[in-house]
Amino acid sequence: MNGKLPIYEAEDDILKNLKDKNRLIIQSPTGSGKYTQVPQILYKNNVNRDGAILILQPRRIAARLLALRVSRELGVRLGDIVGYQVRFEDVSSENTRIKYVTEGILLRILLSNPTLDGVKVVIFDEFHERHLYGDISLARILLLQKTKRPDLKIIVMSATLNIANLREYLTPCGEISCNGRLYPVGVEYFDQPKLPMWEAAALAFSKYRRCGDVGDVLVFMPGGYEIRKTIEELERLNESRGYLILPLYGDLPAELQDAAVSQYDKPKIVVATNVAETSITIEGIKAVIDSGFAKIPRYDSHRGINTLYNEKISRASAEQRTGRAGRTAPGICIRLWNEREHQNRPAEQQPEIERLELSEVVLMLKA
Repeated sequence: MNGKLPIYEAEDDILKNLKDKNRLIIQSPTGSGKYTQVPQILYKNNVNRDGAILILQPRRIAARLLALRVSRELGVRLGDIVGYQVRFEDVSSENTRIKYVTEGILLRILLSNPTLDGVKVVIFDEFHERHLYGDISLARILLLQKTKRPDLKIIVMSATLNIANLREYLTPCGEISCNGRLYPVGVEYFDQPKLPMWEAAALAFSKYRRCGDVGDVLVFMPGGYEIRKTIEELERLNESRGYLILPLYGDLPAELQDAAVSQYDKPKIVVATNVAETSITIEGIKAVIDSGFAKIPRYDSHRGINTLYNEKISRASAEQRTGRAGRTAPGICIRLWNEREHQNRPAEQQPEIERLELSEVVLMLKA
């Protein structure tokens, strides 16, 4: 099955580029298999030799679920050849060669092991999101490669990248574009400005069901409170009878996260934050209902701290969410705003380094 994933069409190019150059950009859309297969391609071809492949994942839930999936595909116990490390949880060992880590963990590794001894490849996944610590880590590891570790290999991957800027920053580097495996997804706009987003989402689901459509549904909400309100609204609907309704967000216990991405003999509705926007595959999604909002960290000048705000997502994020409905069959995305507003949204999300207070980063760099 994995051999049929589109990323394998680029396997030879990946290996050749990493042999000729130690830096590589991989641009590949949702459905190509890059999250799980690129580390396996490197491992099976001994690119990492006896060292580790570190894969940077912005979200803890993605790091854990991707490591679990890769361990199953390789037929090994999680924590042995394949592992992960997130805050308060380290499921890895001295035998681990493919290790998924979050941004804070990678910085801690750099503090305790400044030359990354024992690490041969570092992969930056979902780089288009431009998280602060992802940017800082790339800069630090690039400097390390230029000075003490010319053998270290760096891969930057994303579905939507500003290739020109990144190419200029990483030059000399290889560059690969790969096709995804997406079915057509229709987009509809369902603007209900006078309603709370959870009520609008329930109305959109009712509309979807009244059209006779059946299948798993993914609903995007910005946070845990909105998810709970959405689930309450959905549970009141006649149209949701027979559906499992499951939450998915980063602070959920692992068993509830696993439940949301599992397959069942009945349809399900997964109500998720943007943890489901990329990386995590939820099989069988036929419809996406998108609130158009996410929790965005930003500096609050009045309180003097970084905090989370409910903000409108960019057009790029909306496209990522739409693509979740086209993984296994044709689908539909219902956006809870209007088309004119969509065109007025920013093309991409502003990088975190431009909207957060940087004292903590400066102190960490001093360390």
